[in-house]
Amino acid sequence: MIFNSDKMNHIYSISMLCFLIFTIVFELYVGFERGYVTWDQGLILIFFISLNLMNIDYWKEYFSKD
Repeated sequence: MIFNSDKMNHIYSISMLCFLIFTIVFELYVGFERGYVTWDQGLILIFFISLNLMNIDYWKEYFSKD
């Protein structure tokens, strides 16, 4: 089975964006429900933000007008 690297890059970028959105929504829910967010939950959010920062070149190319 041959994997298309462009397709895998697209799937990876979309999934990381979905994980980030889910994590932000979850953290907001927990923050409003309990009134605070623990430090390890904040680290998970920072982790997903850093993973998404690695995909900036992909999103620039995706939204370019070329």
